[in-house]
Formats: sequence, structure tokens, C-alpha cells
Amino acid sequence: MTDAQLLRDYAGSGSEAAFAELVGRYAGLVHAAALRQTGNSDWAEEVTQAVFVLLARKAGTLSPDTVLAGWLMRATRFAASDLLRSERRRLARETAAYQMNDRAESESSSEGGRLWDRIAPVLDACLARLREGDRNALLLRYFQNRSLAEVGTSLGVAEDAARKRVTRALDRLRAELARQGAVASTAVLPEILLREAAPTASGPLIGSTVSAALAPAASAGSRVAGLSESVARDMTWAGLKVWLAAAASAAALLGAGWWVMPGGAGRASAAEVLSDGDYRVAGFPDARVVHGFIRDLQRDLRNGDREQVARRLRYPLTVHGRGFDQPVAGETAVLAAFERVFTESVAGEILKCPAQRLHCTEEGVMIGGGSIWIAPDPGTGHPQIALVNLP
Repeated sequence: MTDAQLLRDYAGSGSEAAFAELVGRYAGLVHAAALRQTGNSDWAEEVTQAVFVLLARKAGTLSPDTVLAGWLMRATRFAASDLLRSERRRLARETAAYQMNDRAESESSSEGGRLWDRIAPVLDACLARLREGDRNALLLRYFQNRSLAEVGTSLGVAEDAARKRVTRALDRLRAELARQGAVASTAVLPEILLREAAPTASGPLIGSTVSAALAPAASAGSRVAGLSESVARDMTWAGLKVWLAAAASAAALLGAGWWVMPGGAGRASAAEVLSDGDYRVAGFPDARVVHGFIRDLQRDLRNGDREQVARRLRYPLTVHGRGFDQPVAGETAVLAAFERVFTESVAGEILKCPAQRLHCTEEGVMIGGGSIWIAPDPGTGHPQIALVNLP
């Protein structure tokens, strides 16, 4: 079965066998990366468990086109970074984050071993600097030992195109490694990646990871569970960077009173734009109040100010989507489930939203494709988010 089929099977029926198969496929990849980044076998196991705890939670939300190896490596970097930051605070001394653990002296004495010792500490940072398509190509070919035909199938391209992409990505990785002082030849680098980068995970590691990921939330180890929550937040907000550049440009236009009008580029004064919308049917006699509310909401999201966003909601907040069977009672409840309510998709709709000529009905003012609905507070008449529709 493909990764997507296994994820769908687990998300739909809770199949432990499907999830265990995914852990068996990828635990070696995740654990090896975690060990390179933390330099500690115990910490690497915690990171591995936290990553798969997160995968168990997110299985139903991942796109069928997701390259799972790439998603897991991204989550591993966040988890390892968060754990090391926590350890540095606790120990009050610099952690040897990139020291390889328990490597036999005989292996290090060989040329290949010495080269790997130079590559390992910087490999994941160099991979992270590559474009996503290049990184996924390398992960599939050398970390998962897939054939070029299989790489092409996963990336949606022909085998020849996959070969070119892998070759190009390998050249870019070599250049990144060279900048870090880890020079490797074109002939040696593929061989050493295949041999060293993602060894097969041990049976005990797979077993403990499956148990941690599928345990009830209250039964999971507190540090692993906390680390998984931290990674979920990091990944959600990191994903919003795609929208932030566009949002920054929009903010600059707003501040200067210049707007891109629907149907083509144009410009108008701030006063003209603010008087353009008519939201009286939704209960807002002054369009400027709605425009100001949206701009303030966009600012809070760009700044990552969750508390201020939570204050802009009307409680109990109605959330339509998986996992929300009843309204969210108050600010504390929203903050606890923030990344589940303000997903990358929902927050992205808000950030790219122009604060004028929005669709409205008697129910309220709609942002984007209907992800967010704004309605007046019954007491004050001020705008508030009254409804969130999850994708």
C-alpha cells in the first residue's frame, strides 16, 4: 500500500496495523535525523516518538500528494530544535548538539567514516536550505532508497525528469555541504547517503514509537506529548510564511492608501476605498469599522499574537469541521486548540484578504471562500469572528 493509502486507512478506521507499517517505513529516517541533530540517543528517541505522535494526530489532514518523508523530516527539525532549546535552558550550558553518538573508532578511522563525521553535523541544515522539490527528491532516492521510477511516481513526473531532478538536487546539496566544510565528490556522496543517512530502525524503537503515538493523550509521556504540541504550533506558523510576504505587500498598500481593485490593478485614496463597501445588510452601517477590524486581525496574525486574536472572537465560537462537535466556549478553549481552529488554510485566507468589497448577507461578512464569518457583537455592535469553517 502507498503512504497515502495507509494514512487514509488509519485516519478512517483507526487501523493500528496501517500506522505501524508507516512507523516501520520511516522510523529509521526520523531517528537517524534526530540523532544527527541532538547527538543523544535518548533525545533522538523522544524526538522520534513526538514526530509520530504528531503524525497520528494529523493523518487525516495531510494531502494525498504529501511526500511523507519530507513532511517527517521537517517535523523532526522542529522537534529536535525545540528539545535542544529546552535542554540548554535546563542544563544552563551549551549542548553538544551535533556530536555523533557511539560511533566505533574503527569506522571513524576510514576515509568514508571521517567524511560522514564531517557531513552528519550539517546535513539536515543543508537539506533544509534546499527547495522543497529538490529535498523531497533526495529523501526519496537516497534516504528511502527508492528507484528513479518510484521517485518519479511520488513526485508526479516521468522517470527521466526524476533523474534530472535528483542529479540537480545532489549538486545543490554538495554545494551547501561544501560551504560548511564538508566537501564530497559526486561519486562518494550518493553512496554515503544510502549507507549512513537512514539506517533501519530497531524493533524496540518501532514498538515504543507506535505505543507512544497511539496511546490516549492522557497516557502519553508528558515530555513527548508537550514536544509534539510544540512542533504542531511551529509547523502551523512556519507554513504561514507563504502568505506573509503577500500580506506584507498588502499592508504596505493599505498604509499608503493604495489598493489593488477587483478586476485589475488600480489605485484609490484610502477615503474612497473605505466608503466603497456596504455591509448594512450584515448589521454594519459603517464599512470602515469592518475594514479596520480585518486589518487589525491581519496584524495580530502576522505578529503571532494569539491572545489578541482570541479576543476578536464571539463566544461561544461556532467551528464547523472535524473534531468540533460543539461550540468553543471561551478564550482559554480557543488558545488550547488554536492551531486546530486557525489552520494554515484559514489563517492564509485571512492574511490575503482585501478589506473591501467583501461578500455579505444577513448572517454576516464573509472572508475568502467562507472560512471566516464576521458578525456584530449583540451588545456593542463591534465586529467579531462568529463562525469558522475548516477545510
